[in-house]
Amino acid sequence: MGGAFDRRGAAIAAALGVIVLLLGLVPASGTIARNRETAVQAIYDCASGAVRRAVTVTVTFTGVYPTGGRPGQPLRAEGFAVRPEFDAQAAAALLPPGTTEISGTARLAVDVAQDGASARADWAGLTAATGADGLRPAFTGEVPAITLGKPGQVALTAAEFTLTLQAAAPQAPEATPPSGSPAPGSAPPTATEQPPVVTPPVELRCTPAATPGPSLATWTVTDPTGPDAPTRSAPSTTSKAQPPGPAIQVGPGPLAPAPVCPADPPAGELDPSRLPEPPPGAVEGRLGASLCVVAVGYATVHKLGSAMVINDPRGEPGPMHLDLGRRTVSAPGYDESDSVGLLRFPDARSTFLTFGFQPTSARVSFEPEPVTVVNVRRGQTFTTTIAYRQHLRIHDVRVNGVPLDVGPRCRTARPFDTVLSGAYNFLTGGILDGEITIPPFAGCGSRGEDLSPLFTAALSGPGNAVRIRQGQLAGAGSAPPVPELPQR
Repeated sequence: MGGAFDRRGAAIAAALGVIVLLLGLVPASGTIARNRETAVQAIYDCASGAVRRAVTVTVTFTGVYPTGGRPGQPLRAEGFAVRPEFDAQAAAALLPPGTTEISGTARLAVDVAQDGASARADWAGLTAATGADGLRPAFTGEVPAITLGKPGQVALTAAEFTLTLQAAAPQAPEATPPSGSPAPGSAPPTATEQPPVVTPPVELRCTPAATPGPSLATWTVTDPTGPDAPTRSAPSTTSKAQPPGPAIQVGPGPLAPAPVCPADPPAGELDPSRLPEPPPGAVEGRLGASLCVVAVGYATVHKLGSAMVINDPRGEPGPMHLDLGRRTVSAPGYDESDSVGLLRFPDARSTFLTFGFQPTSARVSFEPEPVTVVNVRRGQTFTTTIAYRQHLRIHDVRVNGVPLDVGPRCRTARPFDTVLSGAYNFLTGGILDGEITIPPFAGCGSRGEDLSPLFTAALSGPGNAVRIRQGQLAGAGSAPPVPELPQR
């Protein structure tokens, strides 16, 4: 069969293969795979310092796990929860007398194994609040990502865990006698409801009753390029060589550095349509200073129900260069700073499997217009809005390593609006949320073959949610700090 393939079938595969690349705020370096939800029940032996003999407790682990991934791609369980169930015997042995509700924290050890290699993940910081669950609390929280350095099946196994519990028990109501002497035939004294009694924290250590512990999930990490794939193009001269990572990395790797901020402010103009109406009597001015900032986060492709990492903080994160305070507005109880920003992000290259087996890769260029940043303080309340328009352009598409010519002008037919907002001070950073609508594509294809409808059908449409964490600003001559990814 050689390198021949049906051109139209390959075009369809390529179009579908890059749809997870195309959500255009900033370059995507990783995609969260489609997930599956599981619930696993196991028996654990739990004991505290006051209990010499372990007591049996039924524990349920629930979570949404990935079904696949690729080497170097951080993947994590979503919506993870540990749910121990304390029956009457366990509660009497392990908890203070009369306990009816439990709150506290959990810390679970998870063994990660792949082809003879193993590592232990620390899933700490899981919390449960006092509520209607009583003696069946759910300890939940975000757990660290897991990154595999090579293809192969990975297995997650729950090991021991520790519970630090705050137990609460109801107090007997306190009788409130009526004032003065009770009249004959009067009502008995009323009872005042008392707050529950909260005891000192109790630490429980729990180990699986059977070895090994319960299997939480398995998935397969696949190298989409395969052994016969061509060598990738050389990186740009500005990129830095990255040493090979560990076979199994649990938790985040080190944050990558950002470039140094230029001395001169960027060119560009504020978009008047983005600026709020100044309050009566406001005084306008101008600050004008060169500063830079790094923003990272996630974007969800609505049609796929999957999310992408935006401007990976452990890759080569790109900054936004700002002319801070191009316009300032001041009034009693009101301050506004309007800044112009330029996004200078490199092309993104990603590789995915289409139809579960077809390796497809592409580069995505981001062609943004100047960004208008509005930071407003009203009293003690801050709001930040970042807005701009941009095109997405797709090029260097390969299917099974064979180039597929989509032409030099394969991009969105028109620039689309991106508006993100958050309740924080722009100078210190915070969380931005928004939603974008991706327009149809145009100019995709060559030699008379129009691939634009395929990209449009696969990706274009509304409802694509974006969540970004903006870092702190840095002045000219220094590198802006790179923030961690936000919770989704």
